[in-house]
Amino acid sequence: MIPRNAAIGAGVLALAGLGAVAYYSSTARASQPALIAPAPAGPGTYIDPAAAAPAGTVAVPVAAAPVRERVVYRDRVVYRTSAAARPRYYVHKRSKKHSAMIIGGSAVGGAGIGALVGGKKGALIGGLVGGAGGTVYDRKTHKKVKQQ
Repeated sequence: MIPRNAAIGAGVLALAGLGAVAYYSSTARASQPALIAPAPAGPGTYIDPAAAAPAGTVAVPVAAAPVRERVVYRDRVVYRTSAAARPRYYVHKRSKKHSAMIIGGSAVGGAGIGALVGGKKGALIGGLVGGAGGTVYDRKTHKKVKQQ
């Protein structure tokens, strides 16, 4: 009976850990800047012939067309009529009561899993681990910047 409970508890902990890793890796990826594709070659740009040519071909120099400078005239004036054009941001903070519920709930969940796996001592250890995990999660996610 005990080995089966131990296997169930280990499976639940593994799934919880996998879910946490997936959540944090997806949010970390979302905060990374997007990669920009290289610009296509146009007139006046240099391309390394050795890198661009397929294997076994010989590169032959070609006369490049002269590059002309663009002249841009900017003479328009832009006026802002209202301050509402800019988006407003505010920080939404979690309340102390909700933080306590998150930490307490994770501690109770950890204690329940620990009790299944290791009895009274397991419940104590599971409660401590669950409470610590809930605290880390709460502190990591307690501020959200929202646009109004």
